[in-house]
Amino acid sequence: MNSPTSGDPFTVLGLPRESSEGEIRVRYLELVKQFPPDRAPDRFREIHAAFEAAKDPLVIARRLIEPPDPDEEPPSWEAAINTQKQIPPKMTPAFLLSLGNHKMEARLDIL
Repeated sequence: MNSPTSGDPFTVLGLPRESSEGEIRVRYLELVKQFPPDRAPDRFREIHAAFEAAKDPLVIARRLIEPPDPDEEPPSWEAAINTQKQIPPKMTPAFLLSLGNHKMEARLDIL
């Protein structure tokens, strides 16, 4: 018998490899509702093992390092940079600069 953890946990969960933690959790809960442990214990064990494997830091690291599809070309640097430019920064440059200015003002007060 093939162990559920020996295969790809994302295949078992029916998710793409680039799924976020939130998407993995939502899908896991959907599948648990479909296959509860009292009605489908074998399927539930398989789903639970895949969920635990998908949360494993080594699986996450492998997912981030390896290309999603070996036959697919990785994105170009320009495409990756443009994708990152579309994500708004968590802290604005003005905010970061204001932090530096407060420190500088505090140092001037000491002198």
